[in-house]
Amino acid sequence: MSTPSHEHPEVISHLTKAFAFPISAYDGLVDQFIKELHEGLTQENAMPMIPTFVYELPGGDETGVILSLDLGGTNLRVCRTTLSGKGQFEITHKKWTISDALKKGPGKELFAWIADRIQEFADVYCLNEQTQATYPLGMTFSFPCEQLDINVGKLLTWTKGFRGVDVIGQDVVKILQDQIDARKLNITVNAIINDTVGTLLATTYKHPGCEIGIIFGTGTNCAYLENQSAITKIKLGAPNFASPTNMQVINTEWGAFGNKSGALPTNQYDAMLDSRSSQPGKQLYEKMVSGLYISELARTVVHDLALKGELFMDASGKPKTDAELGDLAVKERFDGAMMGTMEGDNSTGLDDIEKHFLTNYSLNTSQSDRETIKYICQLISARAARLSAVGIAALIKKRELLTKPKQVIIGIDGSLFNKYPNFRRHLEGALNEIFDAATVKAKISLIHAEDGSGVGGAIAAYLTCKERCYFQDE
Repeated sequence: MSTPSHEHPEVISHLTKAFAFPISAYDGLVDQFIKELHEGLTQENAMPMIPTFVYELPGGDETGVILSLDLGGTNLRVCRTTLSGKGQFEITHKKWTISDALKKGPGKELFAWIADRIQEFADVYCLNEQTQATYPLGMTFSFPCEQLDINVGKLLTWTKGFRGVDVIGQDVVKILQDQIDARKLNITVNAIINDTVGTLLATTYKHPGCEIGIIFGTGTNCAYLENQSAITKIKLGAPNFASPTNMQVINTEWGAFGNKSGALPTNQYDAMLDSRSSQPGKQLYEKMVSGLYISELARTVVHDLALKGELFMDASGKPKTDAELGDLAVKERFDGAMMGTMEGDNSTGLDDIEKHFLTNYSLNTSQSDRETIKYICQLISARAARLSAVGIAALIKKRELLTKPKQVIIGIDGSLFNKYPNFRRHLEGALNEIFDAATVKAKISLIHAEDGSGVGGAIAAYLTCKERCYFQDE
């Protein structure tokens, strides 16, 4: 990335230093990450490292028809998936945007709305399967839960802007099932996973041998296959103390990395974002990596510079006030798509950036302003990608995957990885710096997970139905 012009070079110097991520920082962060992964497997109140009751990964030969739903940070999807074997599938789905009112309102209202959407979908897409007495549904739920069985998930906390405190501590499967039953639908929610477990299952269905699934999108998280003997926090007599395969998928909830250790290289802008978030002091890694937060971090930096008179100056020579900055002064009014568009603006005059600030905030920008704004986006996204590589490297080293003869396959889903300019390039570059380029090229494959959340939920339901002997093929 090129250094922008600015009439105050010290501003650019400060930003560069604030978001710097030197190669020398990798080893210590990877080692700390591995330590926190181990701690989470042995004790509570560390990185969550949640056992999922998923004991096996698909082999790619599974067949059948299953419903699933995917509740993520921005949208709800309801899906009908046909698994055809040989890693092939077909999926029909419908998507709805989750309004701010639903996100911030009572949780039971959110689940009632979800059940309405399931009914709406089933009325259109499931009319030909009325002979099936009970339709299985896999629920991909992308929020921290204490999993008490494959179909029991107690909500620990909301993330990604959701606030329904009335359902925290409750079983979200039962809440949804009660709403489904109230509508007299022949549907049973028989598996709950999060989107990262779904990404792992869906990738493994197409690419057998994959053991790690990751989301880099609105939020970030990772799931992987772990030896059952390493999960020592599971107590004798617990439902999943013994695994039929001696393995179990772990939902790391790695967004909590650094919460207690203070290991992350934060700066004043990270502190501002964290203090104004709905959960100060929590999800610190996620706040430096995920799409929801890095765009808010960019807004925070731009807003701060504007108030100091270091952006958007006019002939008056006076810094802009919050009233003059309009929505730029409002939390979460600068999303990841906007940030990506700005970083991807390669026109000479940075026309997309100029148009965006004029159209959305009624702010005129100089060439220097536009270069500085693009540089801010580049600094923040590059740091996010490098921190993302730290988590990947920690899992590879912890599981000693490079010592095994097979390829290390990592399934990744999410808008940052799939769409954001330069994110994947920076991520792969960081892995080359942590290991070496030859090793990464020969041994590590980053695979785009094709519809990880929807298909993964279906596969989880399939595996559960197969185990409980009530899955019915079409």
